[in-house]
Order: sequence, then C-alpha cells, then structure tokens
Amino acid sequence: MYPDDNAGGAAEQAAPMGAKIGMNLEGLIPLILILVIVFFLAAKFDIINGSTPVVGVLASIAGSQESTTVLLIGSSSPETLQVLYEMGDLIKLVQRDAASLDRNPKEVLANYGVIILDQSEQTDKAVSRKLGEALEEYVKKGGKLITVLDSGIYQPGAFDAVGWDATIGDIVPVNCDRIYQGEPTCMMRLNVRGKVYREIEDHKIMEGIEEFPIMPGQYANFQTFDVGLEGTEIAYMKDESGPGKTFPAIVEKKLIVGKSLYFNYNPGYTPRILQQTIYYLTGR
Repeated sequence: MYPDDNAGGAAEQAAPMGAKIGMNLEGLIPLILILVIVFFLAAKFDIINGSTPVVGVLASIAGSQESTTVLLIGSSSPETLQVLYEMGDLIKLVQRDAASLDRNPKEVLANYGVIILDQSEQTDKAVSRKLGEALEEYVKKGGKLITVLDSGIYQPGAFDAVGWDATIGDIVPVNCDRIYQGEPTCMMRLNVRGKVYREIEDHKIMEGIEEFPIMPGQYANFQTFDVGLEGTEIAYMKDESGPGKTFPAIVEKKLIVGKSLYFNYNPGYTPRILQQTIYYLTGR
C-alpha cells in the first residue's frame, strides 16, 4: 500500500506547530520568572503582604469587568452619591464614618478596591492616627484613594496639627502649607464662580471634556480651597468673577503601585468626570 499523502502533509504541519508552541512557551518563561521575582521582592520589603488590597490591584491590572467594592468614608454631597448609586452595576458602594474604622483599619481597608474620603457634608473633618496610617499604607501598597475638599485635615486631640501631612502622610497630592490671615488655607472655604478646565489633554479622567460648564459665558458656583500642589494637576479651576485667580481642581499622585486623587470641589457637580475617575481607578 502507498502512504497517504494527506497524512504525510498533516504530520509535516504538526511538527512546526508544536515547535511554535514550544517557542512561545520558552518566550513566556523569562516573563514568568520576572513576575515571580518582583512579587518575592515586594513581599520581602513589605510592599505587599496579607493585608495588601490585592484584589483591587489585580482587577485594575487585568481590567476586570466585575464590580469593584468602593468604601466611602464620611458623608458625600447628594450629587456625588447620586452618581455613585447610578454606577451600581460597576461598583458596590459601602459607607462608613471615620470613627467606626478605628479598631482595625488596615484589615478593613484591604477589602476595598477604591476608597473615597469625603467628609465635605459634615462638620467633623478628623481621622484618627490609626486610620491615617492605614490609609497611607493602603495607597503605598496598591490601593486607590480619592480625597475630597477639606476631608481628613484634623486628628482628634491633636489641635496643633492641621493638614494632610499631619494626618495621612505624604500620599494626598495637595498640601495645607499656605497661610492666609493667620490661618491655613485648607481651613478657609472659598466661593468661586467660574469653570473647571482640562490641564492634561490625554488623561482618561478628562477624556472628551475640555471645560465645565461647556457653554461659552456659562459659569458654575464652586466651593474650593487655595491648597498647594504636591502632585500632577489634571484640571484647574478659574475664578471668572474677579481677577481670574486659578485653583487646583483635580490633582493626582502616582505611587509605585497605588494612586491618590484629590478633588478641590464637589465631584458630583461634574458627573461625567466623576464617572471617568471611577473607570480610571478600576481599570475599565
């Protein structure tokens, strides 16, 4: 009997295919080894450990479409809450006050992919020493934090310290170092009539948005603070009612694995920007 020509051809094709697969696997081995070494070193130097928000970090890296659990610490504006509730198919929102997190804040925070510190609707702007340290560690180990307006500028009982450097460390991308009329500027809420303008054109948070309000000659009323920059300004606010003074609107600080954002106005006033911020932090 003569050999089947088709069978011979199939055999000839199978060998190159197997060789290709082998080559692909060989190419992946160095990458896998690098990832193993990175995680080993991260664990060795305590960058990641059992309390690291790994779920949130990996979801961001993989671009997971599963819902992300978001912790809101404090009391947000009705406008902000409405935006977050309308994103219920993408995020699971949990609200707690700062005092309720004093017992074991590091363990609690590790369960969330994004944390929003927003005490803008309450008179108490304090976070405890334990919570402040836990927030700092959370971000430095891969967590995502949004701080709103003057939230977290006090520590209970520490009346000689005001500002995020004193309460949360160096992760908040703005500072309260400026003094006006004898008081830190993060304690002096200002009324501004103007617009929010995009500073970084290709940033995902401001994608498709150049300014708000979008109509020429139309302005909005904001409450803001004259804070100092410690990070990258994504958007700024311009007061159109006076000499045209500008203020930081949205500021970002990127760490090795974590991200920290600051909103210097009520985020709910710009629903699309807030939505895109959540998309950005959750890797969508």
